[in-house]
Amino acid sequence: MTADDPTPDAPPPAPLVAPGMDPLGDLVLAVRGSGPPYPDYELPLTVSLDDACMMLGIYPSDGLVAAKAGTFPIDVIKLGTRFRVSTAVLIRKLGLEGVRDAIRLED
Repeated sequence: MTADDPTPDAPPPAPLVAPGMDPLGDLVLAVRGSGPPYPDYELPLTVSLDDACMMLGIYPSDGLVAAKAGTFPIDVIKLGTRFRVSTAVLIRKLGLEGVRDAIRLED
């Protein structure tokens, strides 16, 4: 508890997630933290089906079969012969921290 914050051990405010653009002009989901130690960062709008499967704990081959059959546990986006999954849908399913941490592991 401080003079500025009368509530002891108050949880940090929820981050704001909104569409944005990165320095190269690509569309991203911009996550605005509430200041140190909660920094701002960006997430891609979509991830590959394989990445989504990893986050959901599904074998990629099983995920591909499910996506083709229309039984994947969340909505998929079909682009030609490829499948993508919306990052926003993954955030709703897994939570922001889970998706962020999984995407950072890929870098």
